[in-house]
Formats: sequence, structure tokens, C-alpha cells
Amino acid sequence: MSSRSDGLQVENLRVDVAGAGFDVVADVGFSVAPGTALGIVGESGSGKTTVAMALLGFARPGTTIVSGSVCIGGVDILALDESKLRSTRGRLVSYVPQNPSRALSPGMRVGRQIQEMADEHLSRSAAKDDSAALAALTAAQLPPDRETARRYPHQLSGGQQQRVAIAMALVCEPKLIVMDEPTTGLDVLTQKRLLGVIDGLRGRRDTCIVYISHDLGVVRELVDHVAVMYGGRIMEHAPVAELFRSPRHPYTRRLLEAIPRVNRPAGRLRGIAGYPVEPRNRPPGCPFTSRCEYRVERCGHEMPPGFGDGDHVTRCWRVSELPSLDAVSALLGGGTMLEIPSRADSEPLLRVDELVAGYRTRGRLARKRGTKVAVDRVSFALQPGQCLAVVGESGSGKTTLARCIAGLHDPFSGTIEYHGETLPGLSRRRPAAMRRRIQIVFQDPDSSLNPSMTVGAIIRRPLVQFFDLERSEQSRRVGELLERVHLSSSMASRLPRDLSGGEKQRVAIARAIAAEPELLVCDEITSALDVAVQASILELLEELRVSTAMSMLFVTHDLAVVRTIADSVLVMREGAVRELAQRETLFTAPRDEYTKLLLAAAPDLHDGDYPRWGLDESRELVSTGA
Repeated sequence: MSSRSDGLQVENLRVDVAGAGFDVVADVGFSVAPGTALGIVGESGSGKTTVAMALLGFARPGTTIVSGSVCIGGVDILALDESKLRSTRGRLVSYVPQNPSRALSPGMRVGRQIQEMADEHLSRSAAKDDSAALAALTAAQLPPDRETARRYPHQLSGGQQQRVAIAMALVCEPKLIVMDEPTTGLDVLTQKRLLGVIDGLRGRRDTCIVYISHDLGVVRELVDHVAVMYGGRIMEHAPVAELFRSPRHPYTRRLLEAIPRVNRPAGRLRGIAGYPVEPRNRPPGCPFTSRCEYRVERCGHEMPPGFGDGDHVTRCWRVSELPSLDAVSALLGGGTMLEIPSRADSEPLLRVDELVAGYRTRGRLARKRGTKVAVDRVSFALQPGQCLAVVGESGSGKTTLARCIAGLHDPFSGTIEYHGETLPGLSRRRPAAMRRRIQIVFQDPDSSLNPSMTVGAIIRRPLVQFFDLERSEQSRRVGELLERVHLSSSMASRLPRDLSGGEKQRVAIARAIAAEPELLVCDEITSALDVAVQASILELLEELRVSTAMSMLFVTHDLAVVRTIADSVLVMREGAVRELAQRETLFTAPRDEYTKLLLAAAPDLHDGDYPRWGLDESRELVSTGA
């Protein structure tokens, strides 16, 4: 039987902003036994990644670890000098990043990158050949052959790249593996395969896992215990089933209320009002005070201790006074989506007919040149004010289709009509008025936001390009747009590097809606957002559709989001349309086997998890009272 010293013990961890006099995270403590996994969840900026980095003995630039201990297998890595810490990483603790394409060296074969870890941290006898690398590939469910090992990262899919990153983490057989959003951005089938790999690691006798994620559906399936963070503090810690069925802290409840569901009829999500607290503005008491509907005066002045028995601990002064979960469920009633006027009999806003698009391949020899079709004879129509979701695996052609409609990719053949007018393939050939009406929000805000421009300047550009406004009016609208996407107007002076991933995506959305578009093309825009921000963004998009009759083409791999926001769904595979149906028809009676496969792979909460909704005879969402 393993002792406590065999796993991970974190006590009184504190990370400060260097020279600023305030902390990023403080009073953080938890333990993880060998063979188990801990999930750390919370909004962007809550301190999750800061804690993850501290588990490696690393502090991000501008911060410093000032106190606490991180003991792995009985070794306090925070007490080690730099040389010993370097040798310890990989052997005692390893890290799986969110974005493997940036973590893997593009000019080195993947087998060599895995073997390099073994050469650095294992004994010469253990690392004398490539057997350690091949064994790690097997554990990561990749073919353990030299053909796989000889590939470069660009020759692998996103899911395969992530499994290579996991193999690199496994090759030295560490006692702790830290995973920071490893499934973000992956389609549901790739995600399911990768989660199978991670779940298999929990059974390894000497390995414990800390899993950082904003995807609570994945966390529900994967971990044994959950720590909920907000404002740099752990607000609630409990076994996973108990936390999802009986959350005690008001913040945890609000997170769960914001989760879209795959296996329930669409209901309106409940976001969290206000803005996440920043370290410099954190109150001396509970950091959630300003956003909590149950706050009293004491909450803002005095940080509560942990209340609870056994494994379920909650830091809330009023935890014993809060309304019961069933009472809150009955009060909320599940919510309903905003009524969006049906205009099915009107002329389509957008009509796509027999669209074929792809990429021209080049080689040194003429016989190696050709074309790769990514979109294969796709046809559909989109009515004014409606939302069409496009789903499918990575490589199915979703993004290429979206880029064609936005004028960023010239199709081979077929037509795109807007208000009955055939659009030129590329946006530079379209008139300015048409470019304003069709806007796109990209998946990766790091690639779409100019790093040298302030947030205010980024959002101001469409206002300058499409509208004749005075400078003062532009500034007013910038502040208004920031507030519409739930950001403080004070962020206008910041650079993108000063923002979290979720905040950057909201800036990208603000820039797009600044042009007042009729059609918004959204390419995986919620994949980097935590559930609370995602709920707020989905609420915003719904409100825009109601108030402006804005239409949306919504590309995503998140089927729960699709059931929340879409009116109809287009399923793609290998460039072709496999199924096109109304939302509820597709989720309750899918016809295509591929659609059924996607739905079966989508992560979701369990029956009985909070909030507990059921369906009465009137088909309106109500609490079951269970």
C-alpha cells in the first residue's frame, strides 16, 4: 500500500507578482495519491496554470514562488537548486502542454524528441537504444514502430501530436504528470481517443496526475477529485461525483449552471455577472464577493477557512445557510432560449451551391503536383437571423468552408450567393459594404490579434474602416464593445500579451461585431473559453441575433454548445456533407452512422448532476427535485 509520501503533497503554496506586493495564488494546498488524478478547474485568470507551473518548480516571467512546498515522492522540488531541479524535471515530474504544435520542435523527428528526454534523465543503460521511446509510444497509443518515430510533427494530426507530447512525459516514468488543457481544440472523436490514453495512466501504480481544464464535462469523466479555483484561491475541494452532484460553494454552483449539455433539450445558459477578480484588485476576504448573490459584509473583509468534513471542503462563510440545490433548480427552472423570430419563408441570406475547395500541392517533380480537395460539393442555405452549426472531425473541411464564405479562401468551383448576389471568391474582390456585412472570428486569437497594438486600437480598426466617426465616438464605442463581451473598458490600453486566452478571444469577438455584421462566421471561438465566459459569449451572440437579426455560421467540435445555440446542424466528414437537419431532430433521431458516432463520443455530465433538470409533459425544462 502506498504512503502519502509516494504521491504529491502541496502545502501553503504562494506565488507573488515580483516587486508588486500582491500574490497571484496563495494558501494553495492539496494531495494526490499514486494512481489517482486531481482536476483543477476555474475561469481564465483563476490561477490554474500558475499552480501547474509551480508544480514543476517554475514561475512565469514577472512572478516568483515565495513560500510553500511541493513534495513529489518525498522530494520537495521547491527546496532544490537550479541544477538539481533541471535533473528532477522529467524524472520526478513531467508536463503535457495545451498546444503541442508549439512545444514540439518542428525540425526534429518525434522519436528523437522522445529519446532525448530519456537520454537526459535516465541512466545510460536505460537510454542506450530507442526501446524507451518505443515503449512510451505504446503507452500513448501510437504505433510503436520506427516509421512513426521518424515522422516530423507537421506530418501528424493534432491528436497524434498531443499523444507524442504524452509519450515524452511518460518516457522517464515520472511520479507526477501535469496536464494543462491537453484536449482543448480537439474534435470529440480525437478527444475521446486521447482521454482513453490519459485514463489508462491513472492505473499506473506509481503515477499521479494533475489535470488542468476548463472543460468540466471532461473533468467529470477523468479525475478522482476536483479543486475549484477562483482569484488565486481554492474555493472548494471534493471527490468528483460529490462535487458535481452536491456543489456547496456559490461559485461552483454558478460554474455548473453555465455548462451546456449534449443529452438535454436546449436551455438558456446562466453566465456569471461581473468580471473575474484581478490579483491587484482582490479584496482581503473572499475573492468571489463582488459577484456572489449571497454575500454579506463579512465576506469582503475576512477570508473564510475551509468548512466541511472528510474530503469535501468549502471556503464560504455562508455554506450552511445557502438554499438547497433543489430549491435553486426549481427557481431557475432550467431557463429557456431567447425567442428568435423564424424567417424560414424568407429569401435565404446565404446560399452555397456545389462548393468545391481545397489546396494545390506542389512538388519538385511535375508529376507530384496536384490538388487536395477539402470541401467536396457542399450545398446549404442559411436564413436571416438563424444559426447553422458545422461539426465534424479535424480535417473534415469545416474551417476551409468557413474561410471560403468569409472570402479568405478561393474555391475551385461552385457558388456562394449573399442576398441573391454571387460573391467573388476572395474578399479583396468584394465591395467594402459586403466585407463589412460578413465578419469572421478565428479559433486562435494569438494568431489573429496584432501583438504590437493595444486592445483599443484593435477594436477601433473596423470603426475607422467602415464608419465615418469622430475620434471621441470611436473611443466610446470601443468601451461599449468591451463591456458587451464582458471585459472592463480599462483593458483598452493593454496589449494582447497582458490578457488570458479567454480574454483575447473576447477581444476578437468585439472586433468582429464592431463592424455590425449581418453574418458572423465563428471558427471554434469557444474552444479556448472557460464555461462561465462561454455562457456569457453564447448569451451575447443570442442577444445579437435577436436585436439585429444577425445570422451565424458556427464551426465547432463542441456538440453541447451546438445544442445550445444552433437552429440547424451540418455534419461534415472528409469534405462532404453527411447529414443536415434541424437541431433537435439531429440530436434525438440522427440518421447517419457518423453523426451517431460523434454524439456517442461527446463528453457530458451525468444524470443527477447539478443543476438537475427534467422534462414535463409540456416539454418545458423544470427541476426534477431529485
